[in-house]
Amino acid sequence: MMLENKILHPIFLFLFVLFFCYSCQNNATNYKEMPVELVELCKQIDKYPKDDKLYYARANYYFKEKSFNSALADILKAIDLNSNKSGYYVFLSDIYFAQRETDLAEETLERAIAKDPENNEARLKLAELYFLLEMHQDCRRVLDEAVALKPHNPKAYLIRAFVAKEMKDTANYLRLLLLTIDQNPKEIRAFEELGYFYQQKLDPLAINYYTNALHIEPQNIGINYNLAKLYQDLEEWEKAEEQYKILLQIKPDHLWGLNNLGYIKLVHENNYDEAIIYFTKALDINDFFITALCNRGIAFFEKKEYNSATENFKNCLSIDPQYESAIRYLNFLDKIKTGK
Repeated sequence: MMLENKILHPIFLFLFVLFFCYSCQNNATNYKEMPVELVELCKQIDKYPKDDKLYYARANYYFKEKSFNSALADILKAIDLNSNKSGYYVFLSDIYFAQRETDLAEETLERAIAKDPENNEARLKLAELYFLLEMHQDCRRVLDEAVALKPHNPKAYLIRAFVAKEMKDTANYLRLLLLTIDQNPKEIRAFEELGYFYQQKLDPLAINYYTNALHIEPQNIGINYNLAKLYQDLEEWEKAEEQYKILLQIKPDHLWGLNNLGYIKLVHENNYDEAIIYFTKALDINDFFITALCNRGIAFFEKKEYNSATENFKNCLSIDPQYESAIRYLNFLDKIKTGK
């Protein structure tokens, strides 16, 4: 029975007020420990406890903070208050997926589509889920439905491209990636995929795709590294060095960036001192990085600092007793010492 339909006895009224004040004091204490954004949401919910949009907003906040249980509680409350919004079910599926509850994610996306058969986002997320679960036939079925509803659908074509890649249908894979870019010239994943595809073939066409991707997202670490490595493999040394330096401005502790820049100094420029600096920076981050350790040994070897070289190569073998480069150089050093 609702409280407002009953006349409260004075003692109960007193206790109710006391409890309310105590709760507010507790909330105020808790608020002091909360981020400002969360405090505002909580205060709004205290004020409007029947507003589903506020619970949805707070669920989004918790989700971004990876507080999935709190996000789950709030989105379920939002759905309880307003069960007709298909977008709430889509968001609920994100939480279930983050918690690796794929069956619940699938079921929730199907409910979202049932609530709104034209919800393109729900269909695309369901297609992605089927793709990740390697349910390719179901994935293609849902994508066909999505494209039928919305022909201009770049994400649908991108997922189709990934399916074609899994099925080793290279021609379709490339065609669908290009179609994705045609529909959305800012779809960075399509540019990245095309860049990687041509990089494997050492085809300079990859440079164009990576460059286009970096126009969209200049700080992308993976693409900056791939472009630098491509220049290196194509023996465009100056461009490779420049690109590695750009990468290291973004991420100074990128191990392979440091190692590969050291390698260019070592092999292409014969600048052994600078090479040692880069290899040492990498090893300061990870002293088990055996590639940099061996390369530093080679740089010391080239400088004829044989004791330092020997120490580096022996440290390599303490990590991997079968490391061939270290064994080979230690054999060279033994011959130098014995004069044979």
